[in-house]
Amino acid sequence: MLCEKCGTEIADDAKFCDACGTQTSTEQANIQAQQEKNRQENPPAYLDLKAAILITIALFIVLPTTCLFADIPLPVALAIGFGTAGVLGALCIIQGIRNQFFKK
Repeated sequence: MLCEKCGTEIADDAKFCDACGTQTSTEQANIQAQQEKNRQENPPAYLDLKAAILITIALFIVLPTTCLFADIPLPVALAIGFGTAGVLGALCIIQGIRNQFFKK
C-alpha cells in the first residue's frame, strides 16, 4: 500500500506512514466506524432532558385542567400538577444520568 501523502510504500496493516507520519486511510476508517458505533450504542443524554421537559409541561397542563373539571380547588390542582410533573421529570433525568455514567 502507498501513503496518500508522500507516496512511500507502507505495510498493508500499518496505522501510520513511517516516512511522514500520516495516518493511513484504513486506520481512519476503523476509527470513524468505532466512533459511529459508540454514537449508536450511547445516545446523547440530552434526549432524556428533552423528555423530562416535555413530560413536565404536559403534566403541568393536563393534570390541573383535569382536576378543575372534577371541582378540585385550583391550589390543589396546581400542587398535583407540579408534584407529579416534578417526580416524573426527576425520574427521566435520573435515567439519563444512569445511562450516561453506567453504560453497559
